[in-house]
Amino acid sequence: MAQWLSEQPELDGIPVSLDVPPHRPERFVTIERVGGGETKFIDTPMLAIQCWAGSRVKAAKLADLAKTVLERAWQMPNVARIDVQSTINFPLDESTPRYQITVELTVHKYEAAQ
Repeated sequence: MAQWLSEQPELDGIPVSLDVPPHRPERFVTIERVGGGETKFIDTPMLAIQCWAGSRVKAAKLADLAKTVLERAWQMPNVARIDVQSTINFPLDESTPRYQITVELTVHKYEAAQ
């Protein structure tokens, strides 16, 4: 997901990764799996996509942009569904604005079926 998001033109120039960069840029996005189920054939990861920026307004705008891009995630191989469950103000502390988008994917594990 991180690689796919980083390749989308709307997020050009905005780093997307699994970890907070050691030298934080003005805006960036992090992704982590925070739950979900899995069977032999289907994975339903719950992802927290955190949008970081220099102000609460900028973080909210980045989250809106990321949600627009996420609506196309079904175009990724094996992704059957994406469900944006929530978007919340989720600051790290009083001086570190960020918004968090919670999404659930349904991913077919075609390799397991073969």
